[in-house]
Amino acid sequence: MPFQISSDPRFLWLGEKHKEALAVLKYGVQNNQGFLLLTGDVGTGKTTLINALVNSLGSDTVVINVTDPRLDKLDFFKLVAHSLGLETRVRTKFDFITSFGNFLHQAHEDQKRVFLIIDEAQKLSLDSLEEIRLLSNIEKQETKLLNIFFVGQDEFNDTITQSECRALRQRITIVHHIEPLDAKETVDYVKYRLRVAGADRVLFTDEALEEIYRFSRGYPRLINIISDRALLVGYTDDLQTIPPKIILECAKDLKLPGEAAQQTLKEAASRLGFDIHRVPKAAIWFSLVVLIILFGYIIASGFLGKRGGLFGVGDRNQVGSTSGTAETVKPSHSSPSAGLPAQPPKPTAIETSGREAFPGGSKWIIPFEYDTNELSPESLNRLDELAGQLLQRADLNIVIKGYTDSFGSSEYNRNLSGFRANVVKSYLTGKGIHPTRIRATGMGDASPLEPNTTSQGRAANRRVEIEAEARKP
Repeated sequence: MPFQISSDPRFLWLGEKHKEALAVLKYGVQNNQGFLLLTGDVGTGKTTLINALVNSLGSDTVVINVTDPRLDKLDFFKLVAHSLGLETRVRTKFDFITSFGNFLHQAHEDQKRVFLIIDEAQKLSLDSLEEIRLLSNIEKQETKLLNIFFVGQDEFNDTITQSECRALRQRITIVHHIEPLDAKETVDYVKYRLRVAGADRVLFTDEALEEIYRFSRGYPRLINIISDRALLVGYTDDLQTIPPKIILECAKDLKLPGEAAQQTLKEAASRLGFDIHRVPKAAIWFSLVVLIILFGYIIASGFLGKRGGLFGVGDRNQVGSTSGTAETVKPSHSSPSAGLPAQPPKPTAIETSGREAFPGGSKWIIPFEYDTNELSPESLNRLDELAGQLLQRADLNIVIKGYTDSFGSSEYNRNLSGFRANVVKSYLTGKGIHPTRIRATGMGDASPLEPNTTSQGRAANRRVEIEAEARKP
């Protein structure tokens, strides 16, 4: 998996920006600089960089890593004590300070450095920041006994510059801000991870790599997400090389409602020469709402002559579909919410036919909630059971078909049903079922099990069907 989200040191790629950051931070630790600060936007690779830093330190450095600082004072002290293996029972601040101070002095005698990493620092309260600052007061003459490393998103810079934090700000001696990758670095990043995973040929065209950068804007996390999705789509389409069209399709599927309007607003702001991050949030949200309403009205207006009204446009908020298999329900004018779907019910339990064995004729049905391709915990358990049976039946292949209810356009439903089928396929592949034994396809809102005129019927139609077939020799 070359583009998995979790940090894997085998896939560590350091561009010039990351090498510079790593060198600066390592210098700060090795020379007992006290407080260090690393900031960057979401998905720029801060955690990956910290892991690389920790792995580069020798056995003479003791590392305490706090990944969630949203703790009250006493729980924070308990977490630090537990990380150090201190046997003292922490019931008060005095218990911790006494035990922690003894540990720091002993570490100094043993010629060891102690390194406290506070990840997600933007979540720290002002009171917590002051408590952490006071920890640095445990020191020997001219020697820092504790290095404290703040790692946070850009907004932490606003917190640390507040007047209440001026004593802490003055103690921060190393500051580094990590930027996203540029276009060339993005290409190098993708090629490096593919090479580590074992790819011995070109998998993305140059134009596709350009689209990856355009979508991700150089953020490693987004590069991983869209590259992984593109490989999956390319695999299901039996492609040998990923063209730019696949990247564009994946980018469209990955965007949430409203993100396109938000990106348009940012680009317009950039052309006008001001920083959107300095605009009050209320103004940004108001502008987004206006844009979304305007775009929706313009799009809907094009259908007024054809559909006979504004709500004639087929989308996820309309009862019915343009598909020939969908059933349309006329809205009741007695309700102010007429024409809009009621809150869909939870999907029913997983069903199978012929579940007592797994011969060629059995069918497994995996339900899905409204407008999602996420597998429930119950579904995961049943797929584990199915994978176990398939591992024992090498003579069988399976066909996975995804379905939706009739809400939404035919194209949207077809894409959603395809993702439902492929997420099941991906899970079974991860359980050891060879992908050549699995065929997945999206059927859209075709072949409903029950009429789409009721919420119960639509819930039954949101599903994936898994059937076995004899494996050809």
